[in-house]
Amino acid sequence: MPGRVIESKWPTGWPSFAQPDSNCKDRHSHDLKKAIISEYGADALCQAWVKTCDALSSVMAQIAEAGTNAVPVFHYDEIIETAKNEKALEDIKATGCCVIRGVIPSEEASQHFEDLTKFIAQNDSVSGWPQESPAIFYLYESPVQLKLRTHPHQLRLQRLLNSLFSDPTLSASEQEAQWEPILYPDALRIRQPGQDFDGLGPHIDGGSLSRWADVEYRRTYDQILSGHPEDYDPYDLTHRRQARPSMFPGGAQCSVLRTFQGWTALTECAPGEGGLMVVPDIHLATAYMMLRPFFKPPSDGDWQDPRKWELDDSAWFPGTYPMDSQLLGPASHPHLRLEETLVHIPTVYPGDTIWWHADMCHAVGVTHNGTRPASVVYIPACPSTPDNKAYIRGHWKDLLAGNPPDDYKYLDGMEDKLVLSTQNERKMVGALPIESISVEGRRALGEGV
Repeated sequence: MPGRVIESKWPTGWPSFAQPDSNCKDRHSHDLKKAIISEYGADALCQAWVKTCDALSSVMAQIAEAGTNAVPVFHYDEIIETAKNEKALEDIKATGCCVIRGVIPSEEASQHFEDLTKFIAQNDSVSGWPQESPAIFYLYESPVQLKLRTHPHQLRLQRLLNSLFSDPTLSASEQEAQWEPILYPDALRIRQPGQDFDGLGPHIDGGSLSRWADVEYRRTYDQILSGHPEDYDPYDLTHRRQARPSMFPGGAQCSVLRTFQGWTALTECAPGEGGLMVVPDIHLATAYMMLRPFFKPPSDGDWQDPRKWELDDSAWFPGTYPMDSQLLGPASHPHLRLEETLVHIPTVYPGDTIWWHADMCHAVGVTHNGTRPASVVYIPACPSTPDNKAYIRGHWKDLLAGNPPDDYKYLDGMEDKLVLSTQNERKMVGALPIESISVEGRRALGEGV
């Protein structure tokens, strides 16, 4: 089947989140779910559930058939040219994800990988996760990361991606100002050939229980919960920009609004080589995720027919741990057909970028069957909302002082057992002089914001 690469079986390290397998952390107050049912009405929820599941049937079948080819691919020069990009932008909005090639020239990106490995070797204080064999490194302001984030192509592309989102509460000039990117500091990955890794199964970032518990966040999905999932707009910032995804603080939470999460590739990475996997549908998959907690499957096992499912006002939210991302599996979210629709991103090459909507279900392949390291730098697209500007304004001070970003001040632990990072990247061998960064780049990093 063209472009189709799937795991031979569901990885054993990826839970399914069936109700019998849940524990007390999965069980949340009856009050929240009952309040939502009361607010929107059982009839509206049931109507939305049937509509969504019926529509999912054909869409998921199409994704399963297309496999990797379900993810649209464009070249930077093609996507950035306003006169030519209308159809491309429509495709990105429809799926919620894309690969954009050639954002960084290939030779430049390959040199960045060499420079990065040298930088890590020169600074033995750099640690990562998993601790015994790091694939994700706790670096946020290395020379390579700063150069990639502030590259003029990155800034121009992020401005374009941010512009796919609208906010009718703002004037045209205010919206345009909001499209200006802020450069959220995130980590990087160097995954070695043969390095298995099952720590990032199917999930959706941006909080979990907070999507239902935070009133403003819940308003983002009003059309879904009101019985009209067909009218839901994943690109409306009206309520999303004021939401609190991190209302339950935890290591998986991000304090800023990301329109698109992003990877910038420093090496080639093909399907099956430990790269990104996505469910390339942002509209129906999101509706299904939001509605799923309110329904329980029929006792006869015929889960395919949504009309047989019954309203569920119990305390259980499947795959939902308040301090974690929203987790998904075949048992908890069967209509998504994750065994078939969680597809590999097409092969990426040095300088290519991968982008996916912040509500998109994604995972990282368990196995790396390639022969070369798979390396990416995490660079998302983030608009200049008031909360985002406040975060990056505070981060500019941390950047100058060498302190870890606010979201990454702790290396490990939970609650009262958090391990504080003492790493100072300004004091590392080969640190990039801040004054060498362009004025535009420094502004996006927080200077004068």
